[in-house]
Amino acid sequence: MMNTRKSVNLGFLMAVGILLQLIESFVPIVMIVPGFKIGLANLASLFALMIYDKKSMWIVGIGRIFLSALLQGTLFSVAFWLSLSGGLLSLIAMSIAADVKVFSIYGISILGAAFHSVGQVIAITWIYQQYFMQLFLPILLALSIVSGLVVAILSQKMLDRLKGRIVS
Repeated sequence: MMNTRKSVNLGFLMAVGILLQLIESFVPIVMIVPGFKIGLANLASLFALMIYDKKSMWIVGIGRIFLSALLQGTLFSVAFWLSLSGGLLSLIAMSIAADVKVFSIYGISILGAAFHSVGQVIAITWIYQQYFMQLFLPILLALSIVSGLVVAILSQKMLDRLKGRIVS
């Protein structure tokens, strides 16, 4: 059972994730790999996992993906399916990593970023039947280490700043 304070906090985290995703969509990152983004919106999901639990992470993650697509007018477009496939695989990986209790916030975040890339490559390969996209996977996995670290560092800084202020 979820109390009102937790529901409001999760709604706020979802809104922050949506805002970060929208902002990031306007910032072009010129990379070798088309469509690469840092994934700052994943801050919200990782933060929900760290302060609450896996269920909260899933609520924030899936809610953010659907609501962002709805707000951007991309619901059920190719961009939506790429985001959803990457997001689902990322949430599964982070859930397993959290259960194992071996990984720190940094390991969980890097795994989430890496599996997000894997999910997107699988989806783009399946949608377009373009197998050459799999050639980008090693580069995407290397970039996932960087983006996962950035998200984890920012999330850890937020956790440190808010220690004791958030009550479930």
